[in-house]
Formats: sequence, C-alpha cells, structure tokens
Amino acid sequence: MPLIGWLPKRRTAVIHAVTTRDELVAAFAQMYPAVWDALQAQGPPELGEVVAVYHSIGEDELVLSAGMEVADDFEPAKPLVLLELGGCEAGMIDHFGPYLFDDFRRSQAQLESELTGQGRRPSGMVIERYLTMPDSEPDQLKWHTEIWLPLS
Repeated sequence: MPLIGWLPKRRTAVIHAVTTRDELVAAFAQMYPAVWDALQAQGPPELGEVVAVYHSIGEDELVLSAGMEVADDFEPAKPLVLLELGGCEAGMIDHFGPYLFDDFRRSQAQLESELTGQGRRPSGMVIERYLTMPDSEPDQLKWHTEIWLPLS
C-alpha cells in the first residue's frame, strides 16, 4: 500500500549518467563499483542505503544518478558529487522482487496512479532505495526496495 509522508533529507554521494533502457544494467554495473571504490579511497564515511535516482525517464534516454547515502559530515570529492534528496513530501511504495527496470516501473505506475487519484502530482523524480543487497539474500523475491516519488 502506498504511503504519502515526509521523505527525510538524505545526503548521497553519486555519479551521474545519461543512458538508455537497453544500456541501463551496464551503466549501473560501471557506476556502483566506481562509487564504492571512490568512497573507499576517500575514507569510508558512515554509509546508508544504496540508491538510484531517475531525474527523467524518457523513451530514448534515462538521466540518472547512482550512489550511496552518506553521513552529514562527509563531503565527497570527484568523481563523486553530493546529491541532497528529500526534505519534502513524497509518495512511497514498497517493491519486492528482482531489480528489473520494467518491474520497478510497474510499481512506480501503481504509486503514480494512486497519487493522481488523491489529487497529488509527482515532481518527475524517482528515488529507489535498495534495502536488500543481492549478495546478502539469494532469494530475489525477498529483495526489498522503497520507491519514492517526491511531490510537487
């Protein structure tokens, strides 16, 4: 069941990219290890969840960021950039299952439909917080992701 509530402020150290749906998996396969390596080289701060942020989702182009939540006192250096998320009202839905673009979009569409039905308008940004890491849980049906849609 979707929830409308306050998305707390979250500081994230990310790498930005522009890609296509066909190249999304390959883009993430490059981005997340690069984020991890950079965080390790910069002295591991207190880390939170792994995140993906879709700034826009077009038919031909995805503008996105991939990274990790970081402590308030951490200032990332290149190749990382700081992306501050939240501090706003947002809709959220829990997604369980494999990390597949089309599956996430179905959950997102359900959330958008329910928000629209309540007269609320998402801003266009999509935030995915991956609460279960594949290396710690082999059963893909148990993988848990929060999908947040900040509201305009």
